[in-house]
Amino acid sequence: MERSRLVGHLFAFVTIAIWSTAFVGNKVLLQWLTPIEIMIYRFVLAYVALLLIYPHWRLPRSLKDEAFFFLIGFLGIFVYFLFENYALKYTQATNVGLFMGAIPLLTAIVAHFILPDEHFSRKLLLGFVLAMIGMGLILFEGHRFELRFRGDVLALFGALTFALYSAILKRAPKGYHYIEITRKSFFYGLILMVLWRLWDGTPLQLEPLGQTAVWVNLLYLGLFSSGLAFLLYQQGIERIGSIAASNYIYLVPLLTAITGVIVLHEQITPTMIGAGALILLGLWVAQRK
Repeated sequence: MERSRLVGHLFAFVTIAIWSTAFVGNKVLLQWLTPIEIMIYRFVLAYVALLLIYPHWRLPRSLKDEAFFFLIGFLGIFVYFLFENYALKYTQATNVGLFMGAIPLLTAIVAHFILPDEHFSRKLLLGFVLAMIGMGLILFEGHRFELRFRGDVLALFGALTFALYSAILKRAPKGYHYIEITRKSFFYGLILMVLWRLWDGTPLQLEPLGQTAVWVNLLYLGLFSSGLAFLLYQQGIERIGSIAASNYIYLVPLLTAITGVIVLHEQITPTMIGAGALILLGLWVAQRK
Protein backbone atom coordinates (compact mmCIF):
# COMPACT_ATOMS: atom_id res chain seq x y z
CA MET A 1 0.00 0.00 0.00
CA GLU A 2 2.75 2.42 0.97
CA ARG A 3 4.72 1.54 -2.16
CA SER A 4 1.63 2.18 -4.30
CA ARG A 5 1.23 5.65 -2.74
CA LEU A 6 4.90 6.42 -3.35
CA VAL A 7 4.49 5.44 -7.01
CA GLY A 8 1.39 7.65 -7.16
CA HIS A 9 3.32 10.67 -5.87
CA LEU A 10 6.09 9.95 -8.40
CA PHE A 11 3.56 9.76 -11.25
CA ALA A 12 1.96 13.06 -10.21
CA PHE A 13 5.36 14.78 -9.99
CA VAL A 14 6.52 13.51 -13.41
CA THR A 15 3.19 14.62 -14.91
CA ILE A 16 3.61 18.16 -13.63
CA ALA A 17 7.27 18.22 -14.72
CA ILE A 18 6.17 17.36 -18.28
CA TRP A 19 3.36 19.93 -18.25
CA SER A 20 5.77 22.60 -16.96
CA THR A 21 7.89 22.28 -20.12
CA ALA A 22 4.87 22.05 -22.45
CA PHE A 23 4.30 25.82 -22.29
CA VAL A 24 7.45 26.30 -24.36
CA GLY A 25 6.17 23.98 -27.10
CA ASN A 26 2.79 25.72 -27.17
CA LYS A 27 4.45 29.11 -27.43
CA VAL A 28 6.53 27.96 -30.42
CA LEU A 29 3.56 26.41 -32.21
CA LEU A 30 1.39 29.51 -31.85
CA GLN A 31 3.66 31.18 -34.42
CA TRP A 32 2.22 28.87 -37.10
CA LEU A 33 -1.00 27.29 -35.77
CA THR A 34 -4.16 28.43 -34.02
CA PRO A 35 -4.97 27.13 -30.50
CA ILE A 36 -7.66 24.73 -31.75
CA GLU A 37 -5.32 23.37 -34.46
CA ILE A 38 -2.64 22.66 -31.86
CA MET A 39 -5.24 20.87 -29.73
CA ILE A 40 -6.47 18.72 -32.62
CA TYR A 41 -3.01 17.73 -33.90
CA ARG A 42 -1.56 16.92 -30.47
CA PHE A 43 -4.51 14.79 -29.38
CA VAL A 44 -4.68 12.93 -32.69
CA LEU A 45 -1.03 11.96 -32.11
CA ALA A 46 -1.77 11.03 -28.50
CA TYR A 47 -4.81 8.94 -29.45
CA VAL A 48 -2.91 7.02 -32.15
CA ALA A 49 -0.01 6.40 -29.75
CA LEU A 50 -2.34 4.98 -27.08
CA LEU A 51 -4.08 2.84 -29.68
CA LEU A 52 -0.72 1.36 -30.71
CA ILE A 53 0.31 0.76 -27.08
CA TYR A 54 -3.01 -0.84 -26.16
CA PRO A 55 -4.60 -2.05 -29.44
CA HIS A 56 -7.67 -3.56 -27.79
CA TRP A 57 -11.03 -2.28 -28.94
CA ARG A 58 -14.48 -3.25 -27.74
CA LEU A 59 -18.00 -1.99 -28.13
CA PRO A 60 -19.34 0.28 -25.38
CA ARG A 61 -20.22 -1.81 -22.30
CA SER A 62 -22.95 0.51 -21.07
CA LEU A 63 -24.42 3.91 -21.82
CA LYS A 64 -23.55 5.06 -18.28
CA ASP A 65 -19.84 4.22 -18.74
CA GLU A 66 -19.69 5.97 -22.11
CA ALA A 67 -21.39 9.01 -20.60
CA PHE A 68 -18.59 9.11 -18.00
CA PHE A 69 -15.89 8.91 -20.69
CA PHE A 70 -17.62 11.66 -22.65
CA LEU A 71 -17.80 13.82 -19.51
CA ILE A 72 -14.06 13.58 -18.72
CA GLY A 73 -13.23 14.13 -22.39
CA PHE A 74 -15.47 17.18 -22.42
CA LEU A 75 -14.06 18.67 -19.20
CA GLY A 76 -10.38 17.68 -19.16
CA ILE A 77 -9.57 17.53 -22.86
CA PHE A 78 -11.89 19.93 -24.69
CA VAL A 79 -13.17 22.64 -22.34
CA TYR A 80 -10.06 23.01 -20.18
CA PHE A 81 -7.68 23.49 -23.12
CA LEU A 82 -10.18 25.78 -24.86
CA PHE A 83 -10.41 28.02 -21.78
CA GLU A 84 -6.64 28.00 -21.25
CA ASN A 85 -5.74 28.80 -24.88
CA TYR A 86 -8.28 31.60 -25.23
CA ALA A 87 -7.35 33.00 -21.82
CA LEU A 88 -3.78 33.33 -23.09
CA LYS A 89 -5.18 35.30 -26.02
CA TYR A 90 -6.86 37.92 -23.80
CA THR A 91 -4.61 38.20 -20.74
CA GLN A 92 -1.01 37.84 -19.64
CA ALA A 93 0.51 34.36 -19.34
CA THR A 94 1.43 35.24 -15.74
CA ASN A 95 -2.23 35.85 -14.90
CA VAL A 96 -3.19 32.50 -16.42
CA GLY A 97 -0.44 30.80 -14.43
CA LEU A 98 -1.66 32.33 -11.19
CA PHE A 99 -5.28 31.31 -11.77
CA MET A 100 -4.17 27.78 -12.69
CA GLY A 101 -2.45 27.71 -9.30
CA ALA A 102 -5.92 27.68 -7.76
CA ILE A 103 -6.61 24.22 -9.23
CA PRO A 104 -5.49 22.26 -6.11
CA LEU A 105 -7.74 24.31 -3.80
CA LEU A 106 -10.68 24.10 -6.19
CA THR A 107 -10.09 20.34 -6.56
CA ALA A 108 -10.11 19.95 -2.77
CA ILE A 109 -13.41 21.86 -2.49
CA VAL A 110 -15.08 19.89 -5.32
CA ALA A 111 -13.73 16.52 -4.12
CA HIS A 112 -14.94 17.25 -0.57
CA PHE A 113 -18.52 17.28 -1.82
CA ILE A 114 -18.49 14.48 -4.42
CA LEU A 115 -15.93 11.96 -3.09
CA PRO A 116 -16.50 10.24 0.27
CA ASP A 117 -12.77 9.63 0.95
CA GLU A 118 -11.50 13.12 0.07
CA HIS A 119 -11.91 15.81 2.73
CA PHE A 120 -11.09 19.51 2.86
CA SER A 121 -8.88 20.55 5.78
CA ARG A 122 -7.15 23.61 7.22
CA LYS A 123 -3.72 22.27 6.24
CA LEU A 124 -4.83 22.25 2.59
CA LEU A 125 -5.84 25.90 2.89
CA LEU A 126 -2.56 26.83 4.62
CA GLY A 127 -0.54 24.94 2.01
CA PHE A 128 -2.47 26.74 -0.74
CA VAL A 129 -1.75 30.19 0.75
CA LEU A 130 1.98 29.48 1.14
CA ALA A 131 2.30 27.98 -2.34
CA MET A 132 0.31 30.79 -3.99
CA ILE A 133 2.55 33.44 -2.40
CA GLY A 134 5.57 31.59 -3.81
CA MET A 135 3.92 31.22 -7.22
CA GLY A 136 3.06 34.93 -7.29
CA LEU A 137 6.67 35.89 -6.48
CA ILE A 138 7.98 33.82 -9.41
CA LEU A 139 5.25 34.66 -11.92
CA PHE A 140 5.27 38.39 -11.33
CA GLU A 141 8.97 39.03 -10.79
CA GLY A 142 9.65 41.90 -13.16
CA HIS A 143 5.99 42.05 -14.21
CA ARG A 144 3.12 44.16 -12.95
CA PHE A 145 -0.12 42.42 -12.07
CA GLU A 146 -2.89 43.79 -14.25
CA LEU A 147 -6.43 42.44 -14.23
CA ARG A 148 -7.88 41.79 -17.69
CA PHE A 149 -11.44 40.74 -17.11
CA ARG A 150 -12.20 38.58 -20.15
CA GLY A 151 -8.95 36.58 -20.10
CA ASP A 152 -8.84 36.27 -16.30
CA VAL A 153 -12.41 34.97 -16.14
CA LEU A 154 -11.60 32.39 -18.83
CA ALA A 155 -8.50 31.31 -16.87
CA LEU A 156 -10.56 30.97 -13.69
CA PHE A 157 -13.17 28.85 -15.48
CA GLY A 158 -10.32 26.76 -16.93
CA ALA A 159 -9.01 26.12 -13.42
CA LEU A 160 -12.48 25.15 -12.17
CA THR A 161 -12.98 22.84 -15.16
CA PHE A 162 -9.72 20.99 -14.51
CA ALA A 163 -10.60 20.72 -10.81
CA LEU A 164 -13.89 19.04 -11.76
CA TYR A 165 -12.02 16.74 -14.14
CA SER A 166 -9.50 15.76 -11.44
CA ALA A 167 -12.21 14.98 -8.90
CA ILE A 168 -14.49 13.09 -11.28
CA LEU A 169 -11.62 11.01 -12.69
CA LYS A 170 -11.38 9.21 -9.32
CA ARG A 171 -14.84 7.75 -10.04
CA ALA A 172 -13.83 6.00 -13.28
CA PRO A 173 -15.87 2.83 -13.98
CA LYS A 174 -14.20 -0.40 -12.87
CA GLY A 175 -13.13 -3.12 -15.29
CA TYR A 176 -11.41 -0.89 -17.82
CA HIS A 177 -7.67 -0.72 -18.50
CA TYR A 178 -6.29 2.71 -17.52
CA ILE A 179 -5.02 3.27 -21.07
CA GLU A 180 -8.50 2.54 -22.40
CA ILE A 181 -10.02 5.11 -20.03
CA THR A 182 -7.59 7.82 -21.17
CA ARG A 183 -7.97 6.86 -24.83
CA LYS A 184 -11.76 7.07 -24.67
CA SER A 185 -11.58 10.54 -23.10
CA PHE A 186 -9.23 11.62 -25.91
CA PHE A 187 -11.67 10.22 -28.50
CA TYR A 188 -14.62 12.27 -27.25
CA GLY A 189 -12.45 15.33 -26.71
CA LEU A 190 -11.25 15.10 -30.31
CA ILE A 191 -14.78 14.79 -31.68
CA LEU A 192 -15.73 17.99 -29.83
CA MET A 193 -12.60 19.79 -31.13
CA VAL A 194 -13.39 18.82 -34.73
CA LEU A 195 -17.02 19.93 -34.33
CA TRP A 196 -15.79 23.25 -32.91
CA ARG A 197 -13.48 23.66 -35.90
CA LEU A 198 -16.30 22.86 -38.34
CA TRP A 199 -18.52 25.40 -36.60
CA ASP A 200 -15.69 27.93 -36.91
CA GLY A 201 -15.74 27.29 -40.65
CA THR A 202 -12.02 27.48 -41.43
CA PRO A 203 -10.05 24.45 -42.70
CA LEU A 204 -7.07 23.01 -40.84
CA GLN A 205 -3.70 24.32 -41.95
CA LEU A 206 -1.43 21.58 -43.30
CA GLU A 207 1.44 23.66 -44.69
CA PRO A 208 3.03 24.45 -41.28
CA LEU A 209 3.45 20.71 -40.65
CA GLY A 210 6.38 20.82 -43.07
CA GLN A 211 8.32 22.97 -40.59
CA THR A 212 10.72 20.95 -38.43
CA ALA A 213 10.00 23.09 -35.36
CA VAL A 214 6.26 22.45 -35.77
CA TRP A 215 6.27 18.66 -35.99
CA VAL A 216 8.99 18.28 -33.35
CA ASN A 217 6.95 20.31 -30.84
CA LEU A 218 3.72 18.56 -31.86
CA LEU A 219 5.37 15.19 -31.27
CA TYR A 220 6.47 16.29 -27.81
CA LEU A 221 3.04 17.71 -26.92
CA GLY A 222 1.18 14.74 -28.41
CA LEU A 223 3.29 11.84 -27.14
CA PHE A 224 4.53 13.20 -23.82
CA SER A 225 2.45 16.19 -22.65
CA SER A 226 -0.82 14.58 -23.75
CA GLY A 227 -0.36 10.81 -24.07
CA LEU A 228 2.12 9.94 -21.32
CA ALA A 229 1.26 12.76 -18.90
CA PHE A 230 -2.50 12.07 -18.86
CA LEU A 231 -1.85 8.37 -18.29
CA LEU A 232 0.44 9.14 -15.35
CA TYR A 233 -1.97 11.69 -13.91
CA GLN A 234 -4.85 9.21 -14.06
CA GLN A 235 -2.75 6.57 -12.32
CA GLY A 236 -1.53 9.12 -9.77
CA ILE A 237 -5.13 9.98 -8.87
CA GLU A 238 -5.95 6.27 -8.64
CA ARG A 239 -3.17 5.74 -6.07
CA ILE A 240 -3.12 8.92 -3.94
CA GLY A 241 -6.42 10.67 -4.69
CA SER A 242 -7.40 13.72 -6.69
CA ILE A 243 -6.46 16.27 -4.01
CA ALA A 244 -2.92 14.98 -3.39
CA ALA A 245 -2.24 14.59 -7.13
CA SER A 246 -3.49 18.07 -8.02
CA ASN A 247 -1.33 19.66 -5.28
CA TYR A 248 1.74 19.06 -7.45
CA ILE A 249 0.42 21.77 -9.80
CA TYR A 250 1.97 24.23 -7.33
CA LEU A 251 5.36 23.17 -8.74
CA VAL A 252 4.63 24.35 -12.31
CA PRO A 253 6.13 27.89 -12.07
CA LEU A 254 9.10 26.62 -10.03
CA LEU A 255 9.91 23.86 -12.53
CA THR A 256 9.40 26.30 -15.42
CA ALA A 257 11.86 28.73 -13.79
CA ILE A 258 14.39 25.92 -13.25
CA THR A 259 14.00 24.92 -16.92
CA GLY A 260 14.73 28.53 -17.89
CA VAL A 261 17.94 28.47 -15.80
CA ILE A 262 19.12 25.19 -17.36
CA VAL A 263 18.02 25.66 -20.97
CA LEU A 264 18.02 29.43 -21.43
CA HIS A 265 20.82 30.19 -18.91
CA GLU A 266 18.63 32.61 -17.00
CA GLN A 267 19.85 33.96 -13.66
CA ILE A 268 18.87 32.48 -10.31
CA THR A 269 17.61 35.36 -8.16
CA PRO A 270 17.04 35.60 -4.39
CA THR A 271 13.33 36.01 -5.12
CA MET A 272 13.30 32.73 -7.04
CA ILE A 273 15.01 30.92 -4.15
CA GLY A 274 12.60 32.33 -1.55
CA ALA A 275 9.60 31.67 -3.76
CA GLY A 276 10.74 28.11 -4.42
CA ALA A 277 11.08 27.51 -0.67
CA LEU A 278 7.54 28.81 -0.07
CA ILE A 279 6.11 26.59 -2.83
CA LEU A 280 7.86 23.50 -1.45
CA LEU A 281 6.75 24.37 2.07
CA GLY A 282 3.17 24.85 0.90
CA LEU A 283 3.26 21.52 -0.94
CA TRP A 284 4.66 19.76 2.15
CA VAL A 285 2.01 21.28 4.44
CA ALA A 286 -0.79 20.31 2.03
CA GLN A 287 0.49 16.74 1.56
CA ARG A 288 1.56 15.81 5.09
CA LYS A 289 -0.54 13.48 7.18
